[in-house]
Amino acid sequence: METLLLEHKGPVAWVWLNRPNRLNVINETMLAELRQTLELLDGDEETKAIVVAAHGPVFSAGFDITWMAGRDAEAAFQGLASAEAVYDTIEACTRPVIAAVQGPTMGGGLLLCLVADYCLAAEGASFGAPEVKIGIFPNLKLIPRLERLVGLRAAKQLVLGGEPVDAAQALSWGLANRVVPSDRLHAEAQALAEHLAALPAVALRTGKAAFAASRGPDYAAWERASFTACWSRPEREAAMRAFLQRR
Repeated sequence: METLLLEHKGPVAWVWLNRPNRLNVINETMLAELRQTLELLDGDEETKAIVVAAHGPVFSAGFDITWMAGRDAEAAFQGLASAEAVYDTIEACTRPVIAAVQGPTMGGGLLLCLVADYCLAAEGASFGAPEVKIGIFPNLKLIPRLERLVGLRAAKQLVLGGEPVDAAQALSWGLANRVVPSDRLHAEAQALAEHLAALPAVALRTGKAAFAASRGPDYAAWERASFTACWSRPEREAAMRAFLQRR
């Protein structure tokens, strides 16, 4: 791959953004490789959890403006659906996805954090949506995803002002789950991923799917059917038996 590196550490797959000399900006190639890689990992039974990380001091400076600036309005419109599908694929992945963020993460990089299930931030991380400064606004459903996480006022602060916030502010808003020392970021991400990987897989995947299903028209019926399906699994019986034995 041109823009990513894929690494396996036991049941954990690491997807590395690998354009450090370009601040890991996201272009058409990276979008295609992200979608291909996440679809591949989602079908791999050996992969139980996924970490999205980045080489270099910057997680991602956002979309590649050099790539964007040469497009007219029609070309920009035509590219929206395929770009949106990349982030939808990451969000819908049945494996838990952890974003391990160091340094700045802006625009399309911020969106990677929003579609992940967990976000671990290094102490020097920062988060922003600076699109207004280049004459556009955040798209690809960044705004509703951001608002669901941080609330209306905080989302407007990021989107309308265009200024980033530091890791401590991101933590207080709920944008990050935890802030860790920079030199511990990847070790902490691996430990969290291994913890998730060891949990009963069907229950974990169904629990993740429930958050998307809850926005549908008949969540109660989905929930009853999915809960019953989990209950019928041998791993549920084994997990409950193990819990009772520990007690």
